[in-house]
Amino acid sequence: MFMESSYPWESKYEASVVIFAALAHPIRISIAHCLVNKPHTVRELTEHLQVSQPLVSHHLKILRDAHIVEKTQQGRSSLYNLTDHHISHIVTDVHEHTKEQS
Repeated sequence: MFMESSYPWESKYEASVVIFAALAHPIRISIAHCLVNKPHTVRELTEHLQVSQPLVSHHLKILRDAHIVEKTQQGRSSLYNLTDHHISHIVTDVHEHTKEQS
């Protein structure tokens, strides 16, 4: 995914860059923020964000590929949640930090 590293330290942060890049879109950070406290279905996310289902699904795929969210089946529905508390902290800490800057 990334070009050959010019510096020895670059590969050390490659996975972190993937996470930040995946979160660097208003819809994706909004989805992640919605998932901080509880899992949601695509329908719930669509209603909350007021965007189309295909758009939510597209952004969820990007977040899943970056290992930010995971999907679990619950009957006929899929529930999406953040992969772990580290991601939750990133999302909430960045949001709190930006509120302080205003």
